[in-house]
Amino acid sequence: LAAAGGGGMRKTKTQHAADEDFSSDEEDGVQPVLEHTVGRPRQGGMKRSQSQLTFMNQGGIGLDQLGMQVVPQAINMLIVLDMDHTMVGDLVSLSDRDNIETNVPWTYWPEGRERGLSANFIYPFLERGMMRPGMLALLEWFRDIGATVVVYTHSEEKWATKVCEAMEKMAGWNFIKRLFSRNDCRDGHPDFTARKSLEFVIHEVKQHDGLHWAEMGNTLMFDDDGNALNKEESSRLIRVASYDYWESCQWDEIVNEDLMCRNDEDLAGMVRRSVVEWGIAPPSYGKPVRTADDVKRDARWAVQRQQKQQILVSYNKVARLDRVMFDIHTAMSRGLDNLETLPDKIRVLLGKSTQPASRRQRN
Repeated sequence: LAAAGGGGMRKTKTQHAADEDFSSDEEDGVQPVLEHTVGRPRQGGMKRSQSQLTFMNQGGIGLDQLGMQVVPQAINMLIVLDMDHTMVGDLVSLSDRDNIETNVPWTYWPEGRERGLSANFIYPFLERGMMRPGMLALLEWFRDIGATVVVYTHSEEKWATKVCEAMEKMAGWNFIKRLFSRNDCRDGHPDFTARKSLEFVIHEVKQHDGLHWAEMGNTLMFDDDGNALNKEESSRLIRVASYDYWESCQWDEIVNEDLMCRNDEDLAGMVRRSVVEWGIAPPSYGKPVRTADDVKRDARWAVQRQQKQQILVSYNKVARLDRVMFDIHTAMSRGLDNLETLPDKIRVLLGKSTQPASRRQRN
């Protein structure tokens, strides 16, 4: 692929999984729903759909809008960072709204209303705490030593692009050399023996970015999923505690019943089923007539959802105490003399540090 401007992020060349056909699903009696675009959502009540949205646009957008230069490399070290729950917190509430607005081919859309969430919309969430504490300082240090940073996420490409643009705006410079997303995981490469592949990443940056020095021994990956890589590559993976900062985002500010009534009923029906399955709308949402049982179920849902959101918000106080990135900075600054043994040194220091319990550990 041609280099993105300013040495910033670029899309990686991927194998695109074949989209499921919406009309054929209907003929087979299967009612399609939307799939979360965020990587591995964990929020209570928001289950991943087994169907894939048919209307996903191909291609995505480049990440060269900031037009700022990456500092020339001074050390041959490749840093691979997971995004969700590693660099940032729980984005599922934002990504669900973006998914509904951008990945459905609405024939009617209100004039003057932006469709989907922009990097500028996401940016204040990062400022309030969605960006992991110490992340920016660690990125600045990576820049100072000239390390090369790529992001490797299971989030869908177009959504991850927006988040990465917001993170680069937060940092003030383009720190991401290349973005690897869902189609660069096993979803797009069935031959992978784990969810992600460092061998694939190294091959891509060598071929497309001219990083001929990149090899397994000078590559480090940070991910909250300890099983993201296969056994052969796992020595280069440093598992970090899940960062679970969360905020709500109203999904139906624009895509409400008035808008859906002005669009194709099949599309509206798919969205209604999706938001119910994700747990962000009551069980009877979209029904023209509610029974007494529906009213009771909806009332129970409302109480349970309020309780879940209170729990999620309460963990934000814990999330702000997170020291993972500070500890990684400390460990790496002591071990740059030997990149082969550096992952072990980082794990030792992280193992000695007391980290705030994440929601996953408690639930």
